[in-house]
Amino acid sequence: MSLHNSPDKEYIALLEKYEPTRVVFGDGAFAQLGTELMLDRSVSACFVFGGPSSAMKSGVYHDFITMISSFDLEAPTVTDIPPEPDTDDVRRIVQTLKDTSPAAVVAVGGGSVMDAAKAAYLSWQTGMDVTELFGVDVASKKFPDRTFKRVFCIPTTSGTGSEVTPYSNIVDRARGVKCLIMEKQIVPAVSFVEPVFTCSMPPELTATTALDAMVHSIESFLNTRTPGADPASDLWAQESIRLIRYALPKALETPDDLVAREMLSAAATLGGMCIATRPTSLPHLCSFSLYGKISHGYAVAGFLPLFWRYYLKEEAVRKQTMRLADIFPSQTPQNSPEDVVDAIEAFIKTCAKPLELDEKTIEKIASDALANPMKLASAPRPVPPESAAQIIRSVLSGKSVS
Repeated sequence: MSLHNSPDKEYIALLEKYEPTRVVFGDGAFAQLGTELMLDRSVSACFVFGGPSSAMKSGVYHDFITMISSFDLEAPTVTDIPPEPDTDDVRRIVQTLKDTSPAAVVAVGGGSVMDAAKAAYLSWQTGMDVTELFGVDVASKKFPDRTFKRVFCIPTTSGTGSEVTPYSNIVDRARGVKCLIMEKQIVPAVSFVEPVFTCSMPPELTATTALDAMVHSIESFLNTRTPGADPASDLWAQESIRLIRYALPKALETPDDLVAREMLSAAATLGGMCIATRPTSLPHLCSFSLYGKISHGYAVAGFLPLFWRYYLKEEAVRKQTMRLADIFPSQTPQNSPEDVVDAIEAFIKTCAKPLELDEKTIEKIASDALANPMKLASAPRPVPPESAAQIIRSVLSGKSVS
């Protein structure tokens, strides 16, 4: 059952119809976790948290204590998962799983916490180190006859959509870049999305996470080259983009506006649904090289217009772009795809820090391109691996690419 505050019910219906992950959305969602664990016959669950201060501010930690007391649940915990989790953070979770052998794993936090928990649960079950899981469906290919247990998620931010995706982004510090696990068996089993937990997010975090969700939806919407994509994904993307356009300014002006928070939470989950079927590409690929230097949402939002204009050489992208006309305001009519990109770029500038890249940074981004080759393959305009560095270097330097 979904409980919600907004009079606009369209996004609720979209969330309820999603099948890879069961989404429990709205007021009281977290309270249903205890029941779910009991139905799953889980007498113990490992909870993975970010920083303790964020859990306390959001109210989720208080609810967590109440729940484990009510259900007499054994609940080993891992805390202090950082915003950019690395391979050692994942290994720390794996060690707790080895020590306690829980019946379930519950990730409570932002996308980084969920990504780390997803990677760790798979690592523990397969016996493979996290670095061996980087790539596409590595575990499923190695163990074709096994079905692995999947995490439960409670997002406390509204941006990554990790609560419904088959992705886990983990920093490989030895290589100096984020690497991606893309694995169909890490899609969360159930996600409990309670928008009130996001009300404690400060303005900057609200902005960067919402922009991340918006870029997810736009990148997915433009990615028409993905075979077998869910036909409903265009609808998910358009609804997510509209919700963010409407709700982000309201949430920044009035942080405890629960209707706006609900819309942003729904938009983030819809964005995650989008990229689960039609993945992100060059803006996200380039953002991986900037971890620790600029927040992820600001990075992808800054890269989006640059690569979108590169994609416009493709007629299919031009047609898709015009389907987004007039969602974002502009002082002149949006009669061309270029006008639409300009309007969205103007919106981004109202709530994001500008992206400033020097030559050294551009060179690192270009040289890192092959670290996550699946992002090159998913670009709406083809990017041959042998030309990827030169194309990215040219786009980021403001040069046209024929």
